[in-house]
Amino acid sequence: MATIHYSANSYAGEVLEDLLVYTVQGNDTFEEGLIHIKPGIQHKLTLPHVGLGKIIQDNVPTPNSNHGKEGENGFNQYTFAERYLEPEDFMVYLEFNPRDFEDYWRPFQPDGQLIFRDLDPKVQATMLHLLVDKKDQYIGDCIWASRKGGATPSDGKAITSDSDDNTTVGGESAAGPMKYFDGFMARVVANLAADSNSNEAATGKVILAGNTALDTGAKVEAALFAMWKACPKKLRKNAKLCFVMGWDLWDLYDEYLSSKDVKYSENTEVNRYRFKGKRVVVIDGITENTIALGKFSKDADSCLWMGVDYATDQESVKIAPLQANSELYFFQMRMKVDVNIVLPSEIVVWTTYKYAG
Repeated sequence: MATIHYSANSYAGEVLEDLLVYTVQGNDTFEEGLIHIKPGIQHKLTLPHVGLGKIIQDNVPTPNSNHGKEGENGFNQYTFAERYLEPEDFMVYLEFNPRDFEDYWRPFQPDGQLIFRDLDPKVQATMLHLLVDKKDQYIGDCIWASRKGGATPSDGKAITSDSDDNTTVGGESAAGPMKYFDGFMARVVANLAADSNSNEAATGKVILAGNTALDTGAKVEAALFAMWKACPKKLRKNAKLCFVMGWDLWDLYDEYLSSKDVKYSENTEVNRYRFKGKRVVVIDGITENTIALGKFSKDADSCLWMGVDYATDQESVKIAPLQANSELYFFQMRMKVDVNIVLPSEIVVWTTYKYAG
């Protein structure tokens, strides 16, 4: 069996490290710079949140103990809450015939048997990229629409939308079930519905600018204006602040702008991906009738984080013959992934998604 183990400076490690980077970065959300990825989370990462009340008080020569107590006027209020990244296991599995790719690696034809350990590492890595192509789409879809436990989790709280043709949060993607961790939409809905005394609410509440369906370009424009007005003033000049939407809403908005008498662009050109000077990022995977506004970036101050790790140190990726009398091989990769929002009070959304009932 040709099992690839992670080792910082080994031949096998070179391939596995390349594959892990490709796995978490080979999706639209990362390529557009919308998510911060935190690798190496074996079990749990705490994202602390500290909130302070009024800290400026009257000047006195010598403060006494009363100055350090929480008062009715809001002085000395201190709240501490936590959000977490807890990557959950899932597996990529595929069976294939190496002979189907003989032409591809002909310049690197190995001596002896045609098996992976005889191939150049660069060819091996590229080959693995081809084998997990659908994984890219799956990760991208799950970042936005995954839900731990699936569409009908054990708590019975299904997430629904006003339109039946919308993506099912926690449903099926083209590559498999989106049920292993909570994505952006599941996190937002849980935050909006959280009790005011809960830890979830203590980390801040997402700003809901609207919850009606957006089926015309004029409605999309009105939603963008409403979100901009609801955006905290302290964020408006932030260079990383941007709008995120899907192609369905962008197409409506682009057509609406092009149909105006006074146009921003000719009909043969796409309108600028900007609103109020901020980037409008159009991606695959985000749920329909949903627009998000926040500091989406690859940096640590992003409002969207992903935690990722190998499921096990010793059996992260396996490439081996399917059985002794077969020339087929199988590819198996075990990973752990989770997604969470950071500083919810700095995120503005327009969405029709909510808990059923």
